[in-house]
Amino acid sequence: MDEISEAQRLQRLHDLGILDTGEDKLFRGFAEQALAVMPGTTIAAISLIDTDRQWFKTIVGLGVKETARNLSFCSHTIQETSGVMVVEDATCDPRFARNSLVTSQPGIRFYAGVRLTGGVGAICAIGRQPRQATENEVMKLTKLAQYVDIQLLAHGTLFNLAISARA
Repeated sequence: MDEISEAQRLQRLHDLGILDTGEDKLFRGFAEQALAVMPGTTIAAISLIDTDRQWFKTIVGLGVKETARNLSFCSHTIQETSGVMVVEDATCDPRFARNSLVTSQPGIRFYAGVRLTGGVGAICAIGRQPRQATENEVMKLTKLAQYVDIQLLAHGTLFNLAISARA
């Protein structure tokens, strides 16, 4: 990721105008494809990392709309130099072993996430069983993230055009 400050990253996120918007079939389709890319996973999401929360543009397999940022795996993903984070067994990872999303419901064990444009969030696939991700699976999830990026940027462009038109 470019060396940007947290303030710049948050400004990019808010410029997209997508936080707290309704469900979108296109984004949901991307999350469903993430499940197909990572066999054995049961939860997939497109998450956006705000100041103190992780908000889900869409999430499949779990009935929540947001979580606290300090519980978020995706918050770690956006900080990864490579833009990709894979956790094979969260119970063995010191960053997550005591996380309530691991120790209680939904019982996360496996996580694979790819950072989205400008570090605004991540697309991820989550499983309740430890597993390894193949290079091919990570490559496919990364390609899927590129499609999500295109849609996020399109949404941001339309949002800002609407604001300009009102001005």
